[in-house]
Amino acid sequence: MTPQEAFAGILFGACLCDGDVAEVEIQGLIPCLSRMDLYDGYDGVKCDRTIDNARKAMQQVGFDVYLDQCVSALPADLRETAYANACNIVLADGIFEESEKKFIESLRDELNIDPTTADQIMEIITIKNRG
Repeated sequence: MTPQEAFAGILFGACLCDGDVAEVEIQGLIPCLSRMDLYDGYDGVKCDRTIDNARKAMQQVGFDVYLDQCVSALPADLRETAYANACNIVLADGIFEESEKKFIESLRDELNIDPTTADQIMEIITIKNRG
C-alpha cells in the first residue's frame, strides 16, 4: 500500500465511521487530497480512483483490518496530518456522534498521537467548523 492509498484510506474511514458515507463527504475528500504535496501529479480522476479503491478494499477485508493496514503503511511524518484531516471530516457537520468519537479515539491511539496534541487538534478543528 502506498502512502497516498494509506492516507486516503484513513480519511475514507473517517467518512464511513458513522455507518453512512454521504457523497458530499467523498467529494470533499478530493480537494483535501489534491492540495497536498503527497498527491502531486494526481488529478481529480486519480484521487477519485484512489478513494474508490479504498472503498473496495474496505469491503473486501473489513473496516478494522483495512484501517490497520492503512495505519501501518502511513509514514510517521503524516500521522498528525491524517489525524487532523480525519477530525475535520467527522466534525464538519457540527455533530460528534458516539461512533465518530470512538473512531477518533481509536485512530489517535493507533497513530500514536500524543493526547495533548490530539486535544489541541480537536479544539482547532472544532473552532474551524463552528457556525
